[in-house]
Amino acid sequence: MNSIDLDRLLSGHVFAFLLILSRIVAVMLLFPGIGESYVPARLRMMVGVVLSFLLMEPLMPIIPPPPADTAELARMIVGEFVIGMFFGSFLRVALSALETAGAVAAMQTGLSNATILNPALASESPLPSAFYSIVGVTLIFVTGLDHMLIRAMIQTYDIFPPGAALIPGDMAKTFVNAVNKSFVFGIELTAPFMVAGLLMFIALGVMQRLLPQVSVFLVALPAQVWGGLFLMATTVTTIMAVWLAYFDHTVAAFLNP
Repeated sequence: MNSIDLDRLLSGHVFAFLLILSRIVAVMLLFPGIGESYVPARLRMMVGVVLSFLLMEPLMPIIPPPPADTAELARMIVGEFVIGMFFGSFLRVALSALETAGAVAAMQTGLSNATILNPALASESPLPSAFYSIVGVTLIFVTGLDHMLIRAMIQTYDIFPPGAALIPGDMAKTFVNAVNKSFVFGIELTAPFMVAGLLMFIALGVMQRLLPQVSVFLVALPAQVWGGLFLMATTVTTIMAVWLAYFDHTVAAFLNP
């Protein structure tokens, strides 16, 4: 009859749980909708712990054996935490395209000074930025995209095996490219606002030359604000649909470069 080394079995499972928990909790700290500042830290931790328990059994075959010394254990746990923060930051960067789009739309519509608390950033942002961010996070959960993000989080174990050495050069290059693409895409989302703003300012400039005694820009400011709100109402559906496709494609490209 074969005997079971209970101490070794428990230590192996505890070690595996710590490795998985380090990465999952790091992702949950930045996960859209869950890692927001208004979500209590205890709730985020509970979600990470539950997911780690659920994933421990499927991921056990790829978990390396417990290390012999404490230094190696610390290195592996810190490495898993860094990978989780990297993936969570990648999701945040893809979401930040809406922040850029909102900032540009605010400048073109005269709403730059109309600030409101943005829950996604835990700070004040222009009204269009806060509006687009809240709508974007809502659509992630309404469309079921959060399930895809959780599957993507699990697939990171195929890209970064537990306990493997980090690749800081490739990680930094990937993150910089993601920031660049997100910023450019955020500008592209506001093309209707930029075109409308350019045409309006050209018209106001011509009117100012024809009527120099009248402050045309101050008179036209209410029309600019109302026109910007109307343009936001008419383009929000298209902007959100295009951004959702971009978000989906960006996460898929991260997993399948």
